[in-house]
Amino acid sequence: MASNDTTPLPSPDASACSQLSAFEILSTCHEHILERLAVLEQVGNELQKSEQIEDGHLARLGELLAFLDTVIPIHSADEEVSLFPRLRKLGPFVGAEHTPMDCMESEHVGHGEQKAQLKVAMAKRDAAKAGRCAMTMVRDYRTHIRKEEDILYPMARELLTDADVIATMTEEMRGRRVKAGLMGC
Repeated sequence: MASNDTTPLPSPDASACSQLSAFEILSTCHEHILERLAVLEQVGNELQKSEQIEDGHLARLGELLAFLDTVIPIHSADEEVSLFPRLRKLGPFVGAEHTPMDCMESEHVGHGEQKAQLKVAMAKRDAAKAGRCAMTMVRDYRTHIRKEEDILYPMARELLTDADVIATMTEEMRGRRVKAGLMGC
């Protein structure tokens, strides 16, 4: 999809989260984020080759950032409010000074800073900087998601085995989406 194509990306399936458990919701949300990152990568590559930001670039970036600004806070709350505190109460992490969850939370903060830098570059219509910011976001988000999918979530599935805990987490995650009017993440 070219950056001057203003056809909106399809929205996630609105019924998705109503049938999924907590860990499935987390992974499905990652899939939707990765779909948007593929488009962000394309726009970022175009911007790195452009002398200026065209209106089409701004439109695509605006659409991508609107999605991320909506979905990322919900997804981060799923982890930081529903998942990470429960993990911190379990054997390997009780009293630990630095946990994998701390690393992920720190990266969440960094992602917010990267989005802010991209928005500033867009406002200044600085194509080169916007392209660099976009590509950094793509790289860092993908790396972050891989860490969660390959390391953190499998570990959490092993440690969090109480069906009631999983059910509570699932309801919390669904509740965030209902409150936001966004049942599919």
